[in-house]
Amino acid sequence: MTKALAKEVGPSNIRVNAIAPGSIDTEMDGELTEEEIEELKMEIPLRRRGKPEEIAKSVKFLIENEYMTGQVITIDGRMDKLKTLTKKKIH
Repeated sequence: MTKALAKEVGPSNIRVNAIAPGSIDTEMDGELTEEEIEELKMEIPLRRRGKPEEIAKSVKFLIENEYMTGQVITIDGRMDKLKTLTKKKIH
């Protein structure tokens, strides 16, 4: 969707990018128990959750780069294994 919209509105000099964050240490995960948070961290190679400031730096990068459009920036600490486990639980 990001790429399609970027292609459509690009001629009007409108850029479209997206950020796909992983587990970020915010109040949004306030319902998670300490045990669940620790399990989450074990699935992330860096063994920690992301910080809001790390997402903000990526937003700043996208704002400052006037030639970038149609991109999805994944900032998830490489949570591939977690995504696989989540898919197994859903199915």
